[in-house]
Amino acid sequence: METKSGKALHPIGIGTWAVDTSHVDALRYSILKEQNHIDTAETYGSGEAELAVGAVIKPYERQDLFIASKLWKTSVGEGLARPAVKAMLERIGTDYLDMLYIHAPWSDSAWQLAIPQIGELIDAGLVRYFGVSNFTVADMEETMAISKHPIAANQLHYSCLYKQDVTEELAAFCKKHGIAIVAYSPIERKEVMDNFVIKSIAQNHGATPGQVALAWLLAKGTLPIPKATNRKHILENMESISLELTPAEMEQLDRI
Repeated sequence: METKSGKALHPIGIGTWAVDTSHVDALRYSILKEQNHIDTAETYGSGEAELAVGAVIKPYERQDLFIASKLWKTSVGEGLARPAVKAMLERIGTDYLDMLYIHAPWSDSAWQLAIPQIGELIDAGLVRYFGVSNFTVADMEETMAISKHPIAANQLHYSCLYKQDVTEELAAFCKKHGIAIVAYSPIERKEVMDNFVIKSIAQNHGATPGQVALAWLLAKGTLPIPKATNRKHILENMESISLELTPAEMEQLDRI
């Protein structure tokens, strides 16, 4: 995946869960630090996060940014995806999304109906890439049997403290099919601060536990999307890119 102008995605994306227009300055600072992957969803704050993203991106060249959003269960039924995306685009103030995810494979919603609709949106130039979120291997296989476009990414809850959803089978499947794993809730900041193993590794490197958590995910080849709404945390996240964990440390974190 890349921006429309051909720029690679920054290793660390910008998460926007619980973000609103009061966070515009902080998010612009993230872009100033060359973060160009912004993740949001129509359900975040009932559209408030998308409005915030729209305010954030105004000074920048749209084609240099990668903006992703997600369809909620109320927008996946027959004929519902296009108007939902049109509303997303209006809130963000753009004429296309770089990525459109199905937010989850809900058991009480016919999410499969959204797949051909997303294909039509891609063909129309309103969406560039198709993604899924919280999908298992079986869910992805079902999706691939329906979709005319490849799955570009699977967004999953993934951190060194939460590995249940990214099994070895799922990671291998994504690698085989060129599906990027986008990690949400990648730091679990309070929990990592209380974890002895993570704190010990952080002390070895003169780093913070949060930086160790991000470095572990980066070493796994994922695209983490932490939320950071102050400059201290934004800079802390950026510095994790240069943190190299040893094989022994990776193994310790794998075992948590």
